[in-house]
Amino acid sequence: MSSRVKTLIGVGVVVLAGVVYQVFGTATIAVTSEPPGAIIRVDGRQRGVTPRERLELDSGSHHLEIVHSHYEPHVETIRLSRGDHVQRHVTFKAGEGVLKLLSNPRGAWVEINGERLPGVTPTEAEWPSGEHVIAMGQAERHIVEERHVLKHGQTLEVNFNLNIDPHGSVTITTSPRDAKVEFIGEDVAYQPKMRLQIGEYAVRVSKPGYVAQEFRHQVRYGDNLHHVDLERDYGSLRVVVNPQDAEVSVRYAEGNLQRRRDYAGDAMRVPVGKVEVRARALGYRTAFRSIQLPHAGATVRFDLQPISVEPGREFADTLAGGGEGPTMVVIPAGSFMMGDAEGPPSERPLHRVSLTQPFAVSKFEVSIGDYLAFLDATGRALHERLDPANATHALSYVSFADAVAYADWLSERTGEKYRLPSEAEWEYVARGGSTGHYFWGNDEMELCRYANIADRSTRQVYRDWETLNCEDNMVRPGPVGSYAPNPFGLYDVYGNVAEWVADCGMPEYADSPGDGSPVAEGLGCTTHGVRGGSWDSQPIEARSSYRNTASSANDDRGFRVVREL
Repeated sequence: MSSRVKTLIGVGVVVLAGVVYQVFGTATIAVTSEPPGAIIRVDGRQRGVTPRERLELDSGSHHLEIVHSHYEPHVETIRLSRGDHVQRHVTFKAGEGVLKLLSNPRGAWVEINGERLPGVTPTEAEWPSGEHVIAMGQAERHIVEERHVLKHGQTLEVNFNLNIDPHGSVTITTSPRDAKVEFIGEDVAYQPKMRLQIGEYAVRVSKPGYVAQEFRHQVRYGDNLHHVDLERDYGSLRVVVNPQDAEVSVRYAEGNLQRRRDYAGDAMRVPVGKVEVRARALGYRTAFRSIQLPHAGATVRFDLQPISVEPGREFADTLAGGGEGPTMVVIPAGSFMMGDAEGPPSERPLHRVSLTQPFAVSKFEVSIGDYLAFLDATGRALHERLDPANATHALSYVSFADAVAYADWLSERTGEKYRLPSEAEWEYVARGGSTGHYFWGNDEMELCRYANIADRSTRQVYRDWETLNCEDNMVRPGPVGSYAPNPFGLYDVYGNVAEWVADCGMPEYADSPGDGSPVAEGLGCTTHGVRGGSWDSQPIEARSSYRNTASSANDDRGFRVVREL
């Protein structure tokens, strides 16, 4: 072999050795992860956990796996050359597994990390891998809470035994029945027959106007019943008024009833809570005050102001938004004898009523035209049997609530106080100073001159009816103001339509106040008074003292309004 050949062979060996070294020599890799603690596998062999700053590998291709039990694994193929130093950082993404949730007994609610799952056990939920706090509970069972680690791709069964948490039912009855029951320091809202854990509880029963009671209540197995009677809490009310001879009345709630008492000049013992005090004297403007009487008591002072009005003056208040309210007539203060000593029991006893405060009353019964403005403003509809073209006709087919709503609307649009008259106010203005059956006396044959009632015109349509033998030329409700007025200048106080008044039902006159205020009033009554008779009434029903009640709207019922001065 020649030296040249030997030289060439030597060079080839060196080159081949270099290639082998480049291919099969060593390299290093650094592996970190977030979170740390992941297992590092190279070519299926575990080579440590993260962080690993220097891991020597042969040059060439390798299968790298970085695995954390909670997350999706990181897998890749890396190619290394001699002397390489490669860095790998893996931020793991949350994996997903399945939680199979069971309980004994079945039907428990489940919360994972405080989030309530829909449905109850047994149930399954796909959930991000990782560590989780799992809680289960059921009515009258102890809540169980544990930490569990869900691995990526794992189906983890979690099964809790829920032990009995002893309870009893609790019912606390009270007098008054609407008193408030509270469990002090407990996040529970009381309901009759509610279930509470066995044990002792602090309870408070209270209602405004009553002395609250606090006590310890022991809840045992079974039904736990307890009754509490609250005592009415009282305070001392003193009223100072000028002039000293003014009449003072006090109103307050007693259970579900409204009580009214006259103030006698000395301190009055009154239930705490809302108290209304009214002072009145002839020639002075009536004063009114509403207070919350405390247990310590209170003093109410009035300095009544003289009032001067022009009886018979007519006016109409301007409505906000345009138009005018009904024409009103000023009625003077005065006294009269209310009822009929020879009438039915509902009209007895004959008794004196003193209206110390002048007021205004609508000259006519409220007409369809008056009411249309209210309907337009409030979005209500006229009764289907009424024709808006008959704007001057007396309004009918209105309930007591409709009449109150109209008066409230007038108050809102004028800034003045409108309302329905009390029975006493109505009879006072209807009589016009008379003591007879009618404001002209006792002759019923005069009715056709002043009123639209059941007469010969009515009998032409309703042939079986008993009617008065005179002619008023109307059958059903007609235009307001069609007949002669009474001495106060009011029209249609008898007939046309009967008129709603504020009083509830037909209270006995023995209970009625002497100041003309309603015995009871409001929308909570089942019936309210109606006065004056209507187009279908007999003469007896049109008398000033005649009393009747109704509960709903009809074609013979309307109203007129009062405005306080």
